[in-house]
Amino acid sequence: MSRTPTLLATDRAMWRKLKARAHPDAGGDHELFVWTGSLEALVCGSEQSRRPEDRREPGEPRCQAYREAGEEPARVSYPRGTDFWEATRRALWHASAIADGYGRLLSLLEDCWPLDGMWREQERGASYKRLAAIGHMAGMEAAERSGWYRVAKSMPLSDRHAGHILSRLERRAP
Repeated sequence: MSRTPTLLATDRAMWRKLKARAHPDAGGDHELFVWTGSLEALVCGSEQSRRPEDRREPGEPRCQAYREAGEEPARVSYPRGTDFWEATRRALWHASAIADGYGRLLSLLEDCWPLDGMWREQERGASYKRLAAIGHMAGMEAAERSGWYRVAKSMPLSDRHAGHILSRLERRAP
């Protein structure tokens, strides 16, 4: 009998490969991707499966924990000093100027107000992971999601904007 050497069930690189294959953008299934993440949390325990910002030391900035974990999410460019109100107005103008699916998504920002407690999300670009989640919830195919990323870059949308759109879509879901 021959034995095939395998890595431990807690190997991070193997979990990354598995989740990459299960991800909907790679031809996988959203439900399977979410289930895989839950299984990773169960198998690997709480420390490995916790989000990087939860692993940070008290007083350590959230972005520092991501950088040290090597997991800072990719984001659209969001120029330093961009006025959140102005970016929101620009997105709403775009929503009213075009009548496609992207405009419908941007119109969900009509009640997106700046919040002091979310200043960091209002000062950085939207993560592609969050933009992909919006695209999936809106039923976009891969090519449409690419277009959505281009729209988010051209606004530009902040992480707060993307989070607001995502929460509005989640409230509408059955």
